[in-house]
Amino acid sequence: MSEINILSFAKINLSIDVTGVLDSGMHSVDMIMHQLSFHDDVRIRFSPEAGAARGDVEIQVKTNRYYLPTDERNLAYKAAALLLGEYGSRIPGGKLQIDIHKRIPVAAGLAGGSGNGAAVLHGLNVLWKLRLDLQRLCELGKMLGSDVPFCIMGQARGNYCLPRSLRKDPLACCCARATGTGADLQPQAAIRKFLVIAKPPMGVSTREVYAGIDHCEIKKRPDNEQLAADLRAGDFTAVSRNCINVLENYTLNAYPKVSRLKKIMESNPKAELSLMSGSGPTVFSCFRSISEAKKECASLRKQGYEAYWTKTIK
Repeated sequence: MSEINILSFAKINLSIDVTGVLDSGMHSVDMIMHQLSFHDDVRIRFSPEAGAARGDVEIQVKTNRYYLPTDERNLAYKAAALLLGEYGSRIPGGKLQIDIHKRIPVAAGLAGGSGNGAAVLHGLNVLWKLRLDLQRLCELGKMLGSDVPFCIMGQARGNYCLPRSLRKDPLACCCARATGTGADLQPQAAIRKFLVIAKPPMGVSTREVYAGIDHCEIKKRPDNEQLAADLRAGDFTAVSRNCINVLENYTLNAYPKVSRLKKIMESNPKAELSLMSGSGPTVFSCFRSISEAKKECASLRKQGYEAYWTKTIK
């Protein structure tokens, strides 16, 4: 049996702008994402079987969240099936076990599922000795979902069990600007910040939010060119001026519980920035110290919110 353990990191959006609707019906976006140290653990084990035909692999997914699907609806399962479909002739037959220890909230705008799919692509690339480069892994990731390529790039930066060639690839980064459907990525300078991420006990449909944003008046949009420049300069005060998520225009109105949470987090005088991540319902706040983040986290938990303290990865 061969085994590898991958850290599957969460992400936040420092900005999101919706720039139009593509011929496919999907929305085009311009946004900047940043990886966090907060992560799921993905353990991947493969046992080849003598006499099994190449590509004949039994996939089994397990997770500590009983309500998550573990069949072909799970992105981790889909990632394994995708590699088998693309490279089955190079893969020995056997049994594949994927164990996912979830910490990242589900359907929360933090790319938890996308990260799990990315982790399986990375892990099997190593275990099956496919020697795929980061560009190819990102191309495969696009087939799974728009957030998966960024997760692939970030995991390459933050997992020391991966080959040096991937960790040192120019695409390996903790912060990136995404355009198009969100899968066209350009690495950006990363920042160091302590954060609290919190959510009410509910989920938000990304499909609903993007359908609804077309009917919203958007008065303020991020200048992502300036935001990228301020990230390079390392000036967080300037960075925060363009940390704008236009999807708030829909979600905060349609989901009062998310709006209330954001107002609570904005009211903390120690918070340098409070913003919704993705389509919600998660809201994050940035702080100068880990002690301030821990104190806010404890306060939010007392008020009934699911909350975690963490930091960005640079």
